[in-house]
Parts: sequence; structure tokens; C-alpha cells
Amino acid sequence: MEDMTNHTGKIERALLPAWALFIALVGTFPLSNFVGHSHWEYIQWLPTAENFQLRRFLFDVVANVALFLPLGYLLDRSRSTSTTHQALLLAAGAAGSLSLSMEWFQVYCHNRHPSPTDVVSNVTGSLIGAFLSISCRKVTTSPPDRPTTPSPPDRSLVP
Repeated sequence: MEDMTNHTGKIERALLPAWALFIALVGTFPLSNFVGHSHWEYIQWLPTAENFQLRRFLFDVVANVALFLPLGYLLDRSRSTSTTHQALLLAAGAAGSLSLSMEWFQVYCHNRHPSPTDVVSNVTGSLIGAFLSISCRKVTTSPPDRPTTPSPPDRSLVP
């Protein structure tokens, strides 16, 4: 019988580049927005108190977290061996690199508004995904808390 862990890792390794490409496409389309000159004035370096009251801002944060959550999950699942520390560093590094690349691209686009808040949301989503994967892995590999069969009664004091 085939080892299910190994088989599952193969699936995640196949899905990982597809999901990363999907994220890149979501962050860059439509390509017609690219104009080749920078729009530094579009960058909102820090969110304001007004931003937190806008549904659009909160939707963007939640959407960015949700978009990058599978990336962190797939990154951890696609590796056969990794410590928690390595998995989190990989998730943060990959998400940060991909996110910074997309935000840099958006600086040169019309109708796009790059923001450090997007990068933080993206890295957070990837870290949540990695935490979920680590938690699932620990649950499936940890021994049960109690024996599955009842232990025989202690009859040492019986005459």
C-alpha cells in the first residue's frame, strides 16, 4: 500500500506553483493597467483611522489573508520534513517575496493602489495557512491520549 503522506506531498507540490501563479495573476491583472512609469503618489504608506471604518478596506484585508492562506498551507504540506520554525520562515519569506513583487508591479500601474497593509495581510494569511498545516500534521501524527482497548481490571488483590 502506498504511503499516504508521500502521496499527499506530491499533490501539494503540484498545486503549489499553480496557486502561486493564481495569486500573481490576481495581483497583476488587468495587464493593461501597466504603464511603465511610477505612481508613488498612489501608495498609502500607513492606514488611517478612516480606513478601518471602510468596508472596502476591511474586505481587502480579509481577501488578502484568504488568498495567501492556501499558499502557506501548501508550502508546509509540500515539504516532507521541516520544523515549525522552518515552515513559518518559508511561509513568511515566500509570501513576502511574492507580495512585494506584486506591490512593486502595481506602483507602475494605473488604477492600482499598492500598500504595505497588503503585504502584511498577505504574509499573515500565509502564516495562518502554515499554522493550520502544522496543527493538522501534529494531530495526525500524535498518539491517542488513551488506549483504544480497555485495560484489564487489576486482580492482584483477589484471593
